[in-house]
Amino acid sequence: MRRLNFKAIALGVCMLYAVLWFSWLHGVSWIPLSPATPDQSLVNVQNATLGFQKIFAIGFKERSDKHDAITLAAAYTGLEVDWLEGVRAQEIPPKAYPAVWTEEKHRDKPAELGSWRAHMNALRHIVENRITSAILMEDDSDWDVNIKAQMVEFARGTRLLQGENGTPHSPYGDNWDMLWLGHCGINSRGAPRFYVMPNDPTVTPRHHQNEFVRPGLADQEAFMPHRLTFLADNAICSWALAVTYDGARKALTALSMLGVDEPVDLGYNFLCTNILNVPYRCYSTFPSLLGTWRQRGSSSRDSDISDGDGEWHEASSRSVTYSTMLNMLALANNSTKIHAQWEDVRRPVIDLRTFAIPSGHLYTPDN
Repeated sequence: MRRLNFKAIALGVCMLYAVLWFSWLHGVSWIPLSPATPDQSLVNVQNATLGFQKIFAIGFKERSDKHDAITLAAAYTGLEVDWLEGVRAQEIPPKAYPAVWTEEKHRDKPAELGSWRAHMNALRHIVENRITSAILMEDDSDWDVNIKAQMVEFARGTRLLQGENGTPHSPYGDNWDMLWLGHCGINSRGAPRFYVMPNDPTVTPRHHQNEFVRPGLADQEAFMPHRLTFLADNAICSWALAVTYDGARKALTALSMLGVDEPVDLGYNFLCTNILNVPYRCYSTFPSLLGTWRQRGSSSRDSDISDGDGEWHEASSRSVTYSTMLNMLALANNSTKIHAQWEDVRRPVIDLRTFAIPSGHLYTPDN
């Protein structure tokens, strides 16, 4: 019996030696990659949820056209999107309105109440299910076909701006509450410090921008071709945003329990501006990373918050250069040639096989 055991041990040692020798010969590392290491953390940004636990789209079940569009856009860009139900104002009993809500003020736009409730339901879903982080997007959102590469560079920027040198749990750092990913205007907060991605081809050219607010640095001609990442406030439009679990919990406290007499995007604006007595840290980019789009057809189909005049229009996207929605046919044909939605950009056509987002750097203005 001892002899058999000795033979078994000897055989095991020989096999282990052979495996180690083979591994050394072929350059295999036996040091496991921790998901918390910085490089691996950035790799996680390129997963199906962009490094967050979930991506949610908020919309009405009967808008199957918008469900189709988001589902296809996600499929073609390697994303995974779950749906949360929209809410109509008439479904909310007056007793459940925010305590400070004045019906007279919102009489012309009753859908603002439903939009507010839909976002509160989404925040509550995150809190109830202890979701570590999630994107909340509108059902008419659009994004660049290069969204994963954009988000990797955005993650580098947010981490550097937070001053984190260690190994954060989130690819975007651990000292944020909200990442405002889709907006129609935003400003920088406090002492300006930026992460600058120089000459980013995905930046919407100035003459095609229609944001209402922008950081002062973005008005300087030398910085107009650059994408800026920064600590943010004073944002408008909540096309897409990401929140942490704690960020969702604080937002639900401020916008539901305390309440504001404003549309939900202005409620988020007040949070990021820190005027609701809740400490909140928001990061964003200018121009916006995600945008919004309109399918070709009657303008009456565009929005569930306001009615259009019924005028016919072609498909268009806002704040996105290489629109996923507008390149759907090319993606369906497995083409790597992607067209910008405007012909007067620096690169009207790109090849996905060779296209790259430029690396950024920290920048602090002199004044």
